[in-house]
Amino acid sequence: MPISKGFARTFEQAKKLGCQVIQVFLKNPRSWEYKTWKDEEIDAFRKLHKEIMVFGHLSYLPNLAKIDEDERNLKAFVHEAGLCATLGLDGLVAHCGTRTDKTTGVNMIAESINRVHERHDLKILLENSSGQGTAIGKDADELALIYERVERKEMVFICIDTAHLFQSGCDIRVKKTWNAFLTGVEEKLGPHKIGVFHLNDSKTALASRIDRHWHIGKGQIGKGFFRSLINDKRFAHLGGVMETPKMGNMDEENMRVMRSYFLR
Repeated sequence: MPISKGFARTFEQAKKLGCQVIQVFLKNPRSWEYKTWKDEEIDAFRKLHKEIMVFGHLSYLPNLAKIDEDERNLKAFVHEAGLCATLGLDGLVAHCGTRTDKTTGVNMIAESINRVHERHDLKILLENSSGQGTAIGKDADELALIYERVERKEMVFICIDTAHLFQSGCDIRVKKTWNAFLTGVEEKLGPHKIGVFHLNDSKTALASRIDRHWHIGKGQIGKGFFRSLINDKRFAHLGGVMETPKMGNMDEENMRVMRSYFLR
């Protein structure tokens, strides 16, 4: 949800859609420019936040796997984590980043999280990648390598993006495959380490490694998986955010479709 017109407008739109959880960028996601909040903005957000769960998402430019190559990467991460902490968000979702040398990349990602936690008590949610290019974090093994190196493990969780997982080669449409992935996460990171879901269908094929989100039930993943997931009692306490393309009234349609899958 956009916040450019103020938090009151954001929550008005969220309520209109019937959202129980939303995700926001804390600043312009395509700029290195820093953001500051006025006291009245912070107060307004906190009042509204009491009614709905809100996650932040790290902007597009910081690459956590290359904090040693460009100091802006770490500074931006720390800055946005500070914005989240100031507002009292439920957590900050972050892409792991890209690097050809994955060993060094993993070390840098873990170091960036440790540096954030030196300054802020904030839940960090590492998002799995589609495996496109040199992206890190495409499976439980790569996510676990990062997790092993973070110091405050109680503050680090996983954000499962369904489209990315499918695009990386995990056929979540097959129950056995999906459960095997979940077992791998629990074995390598521990129980209860999934913190939030990104509920996205995929425009591209299984194992395409091409990150293209699509509308719920209309992509390559299809209806069956989402119907099963939203009714899975193991995740009933977690929030889910749809990052589907902004097209006409498709936000309303995706909410309607997802609700229709829920078996009351």
